[in-house]
Amino acid sequence: MVEITLNFKTIEAARQALLDIPASALVGGPEPEALGALVPAPVPAPKAKQKAAPAEVPKPVEVPAPVAAPEPAPAPVQTVDYATLQKAVFALAGKSREAAAGVAASLGVKTFKELPEDKWAEALGAVQEKLAELEG
Repeated sequence: MVEITLNFKTIEAARQALLDIPASALVGGPEPEALGALVPAPVPAPKAKQKAAPAEVPKPVEVPAPVAAPEPAPAPVQTVDYATLQKAVFALAGKSREAAAGVAASLGVKTFKELPEDKWAEALGAVQEKLAELEG
């Protein structure tokens, strides 16, 4: 047996080619007249391709500019009594008298007794920082 693959552009062209095969070439197959019943009706040619609508271009999405975090509220002024400051200064002086004198000098005074009351909280912070530094 010989197999042949034929490609046709249309069904009608394939049908016509099958009908043109002589009966003597058909072995055990149907007569050409019967082939017409086996081949489906011609399919209408496709209509001219319509232009596809242009793809819709997505609109740019507006991204809001980052909002700066609000400035943190200033920390409430901590009131420190002199006894608390003096206790911290004594602890620092017990570790290093030079360190205590250095902190006082950085605040613009020779001794902590000379500091005005509004600087006691700042002085306490500096003394505690120096203590932590010496202990660490």
